[in-house]
Amino acid sequence: QKSMQPGSKSFEEWMAQLTRMYNLDVGIVPGFFKWLGQMLTFKFGDSWLWTKPVTEVFNDSVWISFFMGLIAFVLEIIIAIPLGVIAATKQYSKTDYVISVLALAGISLPTFFFASLLKLVFSVKLGWFDLYGLTGRSHQQLSAFGKLMDMGHHLVLPIVTLVVISVGSLMRYTRTNMLEVL
Repeated sequence: QKSMQPGSKSFEEWMAQLTRMYNLDVGIVPGFFKWLGQMLTFKFGDSWLWTKPVTEVFNDSVWISFFMGLIAFVLEIIIAIPLGVIAATKQYSKTDYVISVLALAGISLPTFFFASLLKLVFSVKLGWFDLYGLTGRSHQQLSAFGKLMDMGHHLVLPIVTLVVISVGSLMRYTRTNMLEVL
């Protein structure tokens, strides 16, 4: 066992070190205020998984989320506003009803459920997309354009999820405001 090797710490020593490291030795209320003070100065501590500061982990992933949100927002506007205008100009027609039903379905779907459904159909059943991850196995061997395309391929399902979930609200808002103007 590794714990019995020379130089390794006992369970009590590990617990004491973790208790000091996470300020659990000062009590709940003082510990909370110490944690809150560190939060306000952006000292989030170290990540257990990556063993580096949380701010570095956050900085690595926040830009991916930002670009995903930006692409989803642009697609949402491109899709929702024309559909809202069409639904408003053809009020009470079959087109209006179909667009409204699809919009309400998108609004009503929980994000986690829709994302899981997309993963089940397009990753598990059809095998078109990888089930998880931002890059494929051969990402390092690709050219710069190939790496970009690989990452784009892995972001299709998350972006589609964001667009479908949010397009209904903007479409209904556009339809309502167009009807007020007309």
